[in-house]
Amino acid sequence: MEQAKARSDKNHEQRPQHEEEIGDVPRVRNLLLRSMCAVYLMAFVSFYCQAEGLYGDGGILPASRILANGTLKERLSLLQLAPFVGLGHGHEAIDLLCLVGATVAFLGLISRAHCRLVSFIVMWSVYFSLVQIAQSFRQQADHLLLEAGFLCILLAPTRLTDRRHPMEAIALLLLKWLVFRFMFASGSVKLASGCPLWWSLDGLKRHYETMPLPTSYSWYTYQLPDAFHRLSTIYVYLSELVVPWLFFAPSRTVRRFAVWWHVFLHLNIIGCGNYGFLSPLVLTLLVTLLDDEDELVVWVQDRLAVDDTRRRAGRGRTAARNSADDSADRYGGRLVKAISLLMVVGSWLCFSAGVSKDDGQLTFQPTFTQDQYLNVMQTMVRAAPLLVFVLLVKQFLKLLSSQDSVGSLAEGMRQFSKNLGLLISTIVAFTVFFMSIVPHSRLLPSTAVTSPVMTRAYGGLHSLYVVNQYGRHLTKMRSMRREIILEYGDDLNGTWHEYGFQYKPWTVERGASLSYGWLHFPRFDFKFYDAAGSKSDAQKWIYPLVQRLLDHQQPVLDLLDSRNVPAEAPRYVRTSLYRFAYTSFADAAAGGFWTRERLTDYFNVFSREDAHLRDKLRQMNFRTAAEQSSSGGGGGSWNWLLRWLLDAVRRFVGAIEGSYLLIGLFVAAGMVLYTQQQQQQQQQRVGPST
Repeated sequence: MEQAKARSDKNHEQRPQHEEEIGDVPRVRNLLLRSMCAVYLMAFVSFYCQAEGLYGDGGILPASRILANGTLKERLSLLQLAPFVGLGHGHEAIDLLCLVGATVAFLGLISRAHCRLVSFIVMWSVYFSLVQIAQSFRQQADHLLLEAGFLCILLAPTRLTDRRHPMEAIALLLLKWLVFRFMFASGSVKLASGCPLWWSLDGLKRHYETMPLPTSYSWYTYQLPDAFHRLSTIYVYLSELVVPWLFFAPSRTVRRFAVWWHVFLHLNIIGCGNYGFLSPLVLTLLVTLLDDEDELVVWVQDRLAVDDTRRRAGRGRTAARNSADDSADRYGGRLVKAISLLMVVGSWLCFSAGVSKDDGQLTFQPTFTQDQYLNVMQTMVRAAPLLVFVLLVKQFLKLLSSQDSVGSLAEGMRQFSKNLGLLISTIVAFTVFFMSIVPHSRLLPSTAVTSPVMTRAYGGLHSLYVVNQYGRHLTKMRSMRREIILEYGDDLNGTWHEYGFQYKPWTVERGASLSYGWLHFPRFDFKFYDAAGSKSDAQKWIYPLVQRLLDHQQPVLDLLDSRNVPAEAPRYVRTSLYRFAYTSFADAAAGGFWTRERLTDYFNVFSREDAHLRDKLRQMNFRTAAEQSSSGGGGGSWNWLLRWLLDAVRRFVGAIEGSYLLIGLFVAAGMVLYTQQQQQQQQQRVGPST
């Protein structure tokens, strides 16, 4: 009896200090979740803008093909529930999922109250269902978003509270490991591939010209001297091979240095190419490198905080903790200077400088061989998971030591139920980490995991896009830029006219050759980059595209530049392969950004009666517009009111280009946040007077 009372008194004495610790606002968690909602919003809206032309019944690759005839894994999608709400498998069901996901994401962006566990489960499930039907238009950004979104499920709080989640530290570490894997994989494969352009440090300049969807910023950057491009390539190697190791540094100053280094890198990537939400997603994951007391995080939290009293109290604790952390991290500035000096000296030793005899420009040449590089990479690839595993175990032990003792049966039951959830979350977290070692080890053939148990388990998680492999892009730089141009005509011997594109280079005219998509991700235009670098037989999606153009299907025509499409269905469609090259400053003054030269036919001329085209479509289980009409499409679509509402929303939104739609939504979110802040300030001023 006395022991129980003593234990109760001890718990009572320790509770104020514990409550003060957990009462601290988890600013990094809140900022990360709000930012993830913004990224989800970009992804859902971009998908919605192209869904009807890509996956509708009149689109290039109808979702109904996969949902009806795909494998069990491919058919795993929320779209299977569409008939229960009176919708078929057409674009209306896809629109409904996109709008639901975008609504949840927008609410989470403007209000922390909606950044809850259920919200992130909904967003992940909806986006997973959409990626399931993406087929040939699925991209690396989708994989990264789904993997990051799944980890955010472990991070998001269950209830509306600012208190710290017990799994917060482990989830943030896994997100940090994810952004490390992505950046390190992007850098390691460049030199490992043996590409001559990457070894000569000319790969980045060639990349400006051959990237999937370049912008005018990339053209201007391309005009800079070769010495600048070679220095920039070294900067990219440092960014992807050296700086990611600083993500795990114990010093807050060092991690902040790594954040700003990569912010500069990805702002340039956003300016150079239309990659949609990929770089904003990476920038969001970099938030995991910051602390709750970081000035930037505190500044953002102060403007998003709901309760001004809690904000002032948190600021007071932050000031006290900042003084303690600054004294503990007083050597952080010196470490940053030492690291910067080591990177400069290391770069000088690894890439010897010289002067070109031809043009007198500064040149750099690697002083190491490919075998030496691969040996170093083997060590780095094996060391990274070991480092993260040690940090995970440290966080797990800290989690165990933070559990409260119990003094009654009721408290014990509540603690058991709480620990059961923690146990499940911890098992999931460690499982995801161990499975992520498999794709990370595949960066080099010599380090690949050969265990059949590990590879099978990874295959299961990868089928859900929970763990993915990155770094397979930019392994070997293209020596020239090839572009596929769609052409139509009514006479085989007559004049051929070109279909226009919204984002893809297709003309030499300056005004329409380098469009900027901002945060919008144009999947249709992006896919032509993959097609131009491969054989025509590998791009089976072009056959349905040609058929839709011959049928003059409006949803597909909406994916193109409306100013350069025929008024009526053409008799013939062909695809030509062109070589594109940047112009110089002098040539651009008189013309545009590009020069182009026709190389050959990519596909032969097709017509509606073409037997080869019909055979290819039959092999893909693809139905033409005439076949859909004869079979009576839209089965299961009995909810005419919901269909009318979805069609009305699409007609209204369809008049707005995707990039402008996203800008408008973010401006609206900013206005809502500003209005909330002004109302809070007004209530604080009125409160004391009343």
